[in-house]
Amino acid sequence: MPITARSLICALCFGAILAAGPPEADEVSSLLLDLSTSLQEGSAARFLSHIDHRFKDYAVLEDNVVAMTAQDEVASSVAVLEQRKTGEGYELRLDWLLELKTISGDKPAERRRSEVICRIKRSGKQWKISALAPVTFFRPL
Repeated sequence: MPITARSLICALCFGAILAAGPPEADEVSSLLLDLSTSLQEGSAARFLSHIDHRFKDYAVLEDNVVAMTAQDEVASSVAVLEQRKTGEGYELRLDWLLELKTISGDKPAERRRSEVICRIKRSGKQWKISALAPVTFFRPL
């Protein structure tokens, strides 16, 4: 994977915001960076591997992400605006930016920026996303 300026900025944002947190903060940071990177690399399977399948809107999110990564070139960056420790995990307010351009070139490019709410919990040795809203943010062009 080539290192892009956007990927480096994502890594720096995560590092700066989560550096003072507990040791698990590095794992959370890695999870968020991998979500963003997997969209850029067109890997819906890798993105969805981080989502708990019991998440109530999983099917809608899956349809959106699979279609988006198949039809669109994606640039993605995400920054943590706020993180709050909850009983079993974290609730995060994220500033997520997507830039989409259809692979076929038949539609104009679109830039989306939204606050995304994400809840994560540990599942075994890994962190999984148990809630992500709005899922419509991840729709294809």
